[in-house]
Amino acid sequence: MNTQRQSPADLIITPPRIAILGFRAGAGGIARVMRDLIAGLAAAGAEIDLLLPPGQLPELPPLLAEIGAAITCITLEDANSQVAIQQLRNYLAHRQPTALLSNRDRTHALLAMATVRGQRPPVWLRVGSDMREKIRAKSWLRRWQYRATLCHNYRAADGLIANSNGVADALNALLGNHKPPPLVTIPNPINRARIQTLAALPPPHDWLKETPAPPIIISVGRLVAAKDFATLIRAMAHLRHQFNSPARLIIYGEGRQRPALEKLIRQLQLTDAVSLPGFIDNPYCALRHAQLFVLSSRFEGSPNALIEALVCGTPCIATDCRSGPRDILGNGEYGTLVPVGDVSALARAMAATLAHPPPPAVLMTAAQRFDQTVNAGAYLRTLTTPV
Repeated sequence: MNTQRQSPADLIITPPRIAILGFRAGAGGIARVMRDLIAGLAAAGAEIDLLLPPGQLPELPPLLAEIGAAITCITLEDANSQVAIQQLRNYLAHRQPTALLSNRDRTHALLAMATVRGQRPPVWLRVGSDMREKIRAKSWLRRWQYRATLCHNYRAADGLIANSNGVADALNALLGNHKPPPLVTIPNPINRARIQTLAALPPPHDWLKETPAPPIIISVGRLVAAKDFATLIRAMAHLRHQFNSPARLIIYGEGRQRPALEKLIRQLQLTDAVSLPGFIDNPYCALRHAQLFVLSSRFEGSPNALIEALVCGTPCIATDCRSGPRDILGNGEYGTLVPVGDVSALARAMAATLAHPPPPAVLMTAAQRFDQTVNAGAYLRTLTTPV
């Protein structure tokens, strides 16, 4: 029998093509996570197809320029589900991706309607929020229907990816023992090098430029009820009055609670100690110059701002809310965890951490497990492994 050996040049290795639905361009934390995930997948050798709703393509050039030519944008109609279903089926027949990854409830539902096992590539759903809290936020009339819809969509998938142990626990509780799909936990991929480069830029707020300056506390997030900035502002009043601290608080973000928070600041006579400058593209240069970062949320999935603060070496405090903070802070090893909504406990933790901050190098080392390369690689292995 004659055999011919093939040289490496004769072997053609087809790169995996990953189709991603539910990408959000913009400035939020989800957009940053997906940008870093897509960049990491592309760097690992994957071709990326972004399936986007109409009108979103003009928002993507900065992302495309940053990632390079390994990404293709394809428009799917989302106003008419029947049209979107047919477009998705046409896409699958034409492009034949290695796997589908969905990032939003709406696209989870589209995949459940448009695809059939055995006639599609593996479908994985990324879940980044505690489903128990999302269900609880609905009116009692809608909770049962919403829960049933989530269960149907999740069970229709070939696999689920949670971004924290808390989110994985929520999925297990939701799906129970009724044949749930495989579930893996992969932390959010974070581009640490990019954060550290941006952190080296000059500080963006006058309080951060003062010399000598009082301790500056930073928080970042949308001004919405889930972030519970009201508790943080009340804790600032305790910190200044009961602990005689000259500290100041800067909250970067925008949202519908701004009027209520501004009123609370006036009522507590903190107009000289609390600033709401709005959204900022680069919070890292503020974090690097701050003495403390505080996350006061009622619930989370895996809060990027907390991870990014560790990357910057900034001491952290977080509420011990469902999903995320306990994982990120190593059960309190890398930052203090306080009960949700406890003003006194938060003020005490702030005073203690300002008095005895942990070494920045320890915090930066703790952030290494969220590295973009490592976790994007874990995504790629998961998406390309037969299920």
